[in-house]
Amino acid sequence: MRKLFAILFCAALLAFGAHAGTALARDGMYRSIVVDTSRLAMKGDTQLAASLKPMLAGELSKALGPRLGRHGGKLVVSIISIRIPPTAGDSHADQASSDRLEAVVTVPGRGSFPILIQLPPSGAGAWYAENNDQRRVYRLIEALAQWTARKV
Repeated sequence: MRKLFAILFCAALLAFGAHAGTALARDGMYRSIVVDTSRLAMKGDTQLAASLKPMLAGELSKALGPRLGRHGGKLVVSIISIRIPPTAGDSHADQASSDRLEAVVTVPGRGSFPILIQLPPSGAGAWYAENNDQRRVYRLIEALAQWTARKV
């Protein structure tokens, strides 16, 4: 009987020790955010990668709000790919012509999970406007930040 209690006690200690590191991740507090755009840069989109990094960091800061800067680990958001296909006023965008952003979010103590954002290009306003592509990219970044805040 003593052996059984000793084994159960040790198992409980191991379980608590294994989950102690994830306790900070579960409370949703993060010390900082790391935005990784290196995969875009490796594909040759260095200018886009450089412009997305501060934009996404700012949107994540807004979306996570008071959950940042206290304690916890680093939240890492890696952008895998972004696709903004050309449009000519097509308001009925299907999957092939949708704006698309793929990312992986790594939460300390909980692992990584993918996020896929897919939006119709018509949501960014008039397709003939001068800054239409910038608005389309911003909408994807904003949606990624909001989904990240919901998931973590």
